Amino acid sequence: MSEPDGLKELDVDAVREGEAMDEEFKQGDCVEVNFDDDEEPPPEDDGADMEDDVDQEEGVIDEREVYGEDGPGIRPDVDDSLAHVSHAESVLSCSFNPADRRMVLTGGQDDSAVLWSVEEDSGGGLRMTERHRLEGHTDSVSQVAFSADGKYAATGSYDGTVKIWAPDTGALVHSLDGPSKEVEWILWHPKGHAILAGSADTMAWMWWAPTGKLMQIFAGHGQSVTCGAWGLGGKLVVTGSVDRAVIVWNPRAGSPQQHVREVHENSIVSMCSHPEAPLVVTGAEDASAKVLHIETGKVVANLSGHDSSVEACAFNNAAAGGISLLATAGMDGKLLVWDGKTFDLRCSIKDHVGHGGVVRFKWLPQSAYGAWVCTCATDGTVRLFNALAGQCLRTLRGHTDTVLDLDV
Repeated sequence: MSEPDGLKELDVDAVREGEAMDEEFKQGDCVEVNFDDDEEPPPEDDGADMEDDVDQEEGVIDEREVYGEDGPGIRPDVDDSLAHVSHAESVLSCSFNPADRRMVLTGGQDDSAVLWSVEEDSGGGLRMTERHRLEGHTDSVSQVAFSADGKYAATGSYDGTVKIWAPDTGALVHSLDGPSKEVEWILWHPKGHAILAGSADTMAWMWWAPTGKLMQIFAGHGQSVTCGAWGLGGKLVVTGSVDRAVIVWNPRAGSPQQHVREVHENSIVSMCSHPEAPLVVTGAEDASAKVLHIETGKVVANLSGHDSSVEACAFNNAAAGGISLLATAGMDGKLLVWDGKTFDLRCSIKDHVGHGGVVRFKWLPQSAYGAWVCTCATDGTVRLFNALAGQCLRTLRGHTDTVLDLDV
């Protein structure tokens, strides 16, 4: 397969323009959205062409019903961890502070988030101690993330709010209100302090975290906004939805530049942006993944090979002149590795197949480990792979149930 046009016509100023946009937010040269107490948010797309009920609850299958009480990957007698901590209920999200990797943030179904310190103990091992408990949410903390410079921590919750915290003190900086339903995901600007959130209320929201100002509302989807990305280094906003559509937004104006309908046959559940080109990759419940050109709205590659929902996708952290790779992961247990330029399939990794579905994965930082990728799955394991060789380097056990998130 030849390289798509999106890779031949790189926007060389994209990152610079993304930084400039973030600077505009900082200087306040952007529309601030305010609501009076009795004022309603912008009208939602009624989604009249969608037959599904937005509020319909979807059934959840207990993995134990499929894989047995323990599951084939779960070994209660094996614990490879160097240190561990816990919440009162399920841990839903975790993140390292990029500026201080001795600091970890977790969010749980117990409505709380916790900042932990990772330290060496006297025996040469590791221990984790609670640094700050971040309380104030009234429902599960489903998302946690640090800003790129580590200055702020954000938590997103099913209570419909995003909260901004000071990691050093654990103090609440701002509580960002707006969404009328659950927050599905949060995403910091790659170079600054603007933060995006997608909600089950059919909209995406953008705030300037240092002031707590609501900067933009992206209204156009007909159902829950399940995933999103910053395109072209932060120059554009891209969102995906249960309504099967992808919308490309101008973040300054809040207006759609492309509205690509029926990209997939079922709900879009994952998305990532190419690090340089005007491309995004989407994954859906219909077992397909696609590459879209965000300036034309055209599909430039169809990535087939999964047998179940594509839960995650991401490009690797390739060094300058290094090999660009894309990976997609699904509930079928497969991790498919694609060439990041031609989108030809390089290898199919099936170590999780027959044991459980892959929930999340993360590429390791660039340099010597740019082709290494780490997965977590419903089989209770975390696995490290060399994506170029398709080889499992390590299987890490210690969890006794589905591993819902990871960071590296």
